Amino acid sequence: MKHGILCFTLMAFILSAFIFLPQNAPAQEAKAFVPDKALCAEMIRFGKQSYQRAKFLDAKEYFRRAVQADPASPVAWRHYDLSVISALAEKVNKDAGLIAPDVSPQGPAKAGVAAPPPPAPKPAPAKKKKFVIEEDEGC
Repeated sequence: MKHGILCFTLMAFILSAFIFLPQNAPAQEAKAFVPDKALCAEMIRFGKQSYQRAKFLDAKEYFRRAVQADPASPVAWRHYDLSVISALAEKVNKDAGLIAPDVSPQGPAKAGVAAPPPPAPKPAPAKKKKFVIEEDEGC
C-alpha cells in the first residue's frame, strides 16, 4: 500500500513538471544565407590589385572576404587558392631555412657559421669472391 502511494506521488510530480515547467522555446527560423555578390566582386577587384603589386598576404585577405561574401563563387575560390599558394611561396623565398636549414643558394644561412665539411670519401668496396661449385652432389 505504501509502495502504491509512493509511485502515485512520483507520477503526479513528473506529470506536473511537464505541465507547469516552461517548454523549450521553439527554434527561431534559420535565416537563409543570401550571398552578397557586390561585396564579393569588390573584394575580388581589391585582391587582384594587391596581387598585381605582389602583396600576397593582403590579396589573400581580400579573397578570403570575397569567399565569405559569396561561398559559391568559383572565381573567388580560384583567386583565394592562388593567393594562398603565392603567399606561402613568398614566405619560403624569404626564409630559405624552411626548405633546407642552414643551406641556401647564396651560401651558409648565417654569416658567422662556416659551411659544413664535405662528406668523407667512401672506401673502395672489397672484391667479392666468385662463387664456385666444388662438388656436385646431383639431384
